Amino acid sequence: MKAILILAGSYSSCDATKNIWHDVCLKNNIKFETQNYSESAGKDTATKLNIKSFPAFIINDKVIAVGHPDEQSAGKVIQTLISSA
Repeated sequence: MKAILILAGSYSSCDATKNIWHDVCLKNNIKFETQNYSESAGKDTATKLNIKSFPAFIINDKVIAVGHPDEQSAGKVIQTLISSA
């Protein structure tokens, strides 16, 4: 399982979101990558998946969550995905 978080830019809220998803993925042995929409990789991924809202959390080319979650919500999302796999 591979996770990608696309961020809108270098904002403190984006950094906080990045830290939450990074920690949750690390705890669950999920590969984690961040992309920035202002760079070509982020724009390419957003275009490919038709993403219009950021931050966007993607697993295996599917948008799983958008926005800034709290740690508990992010953990529940990952546990649900692991359970259904």
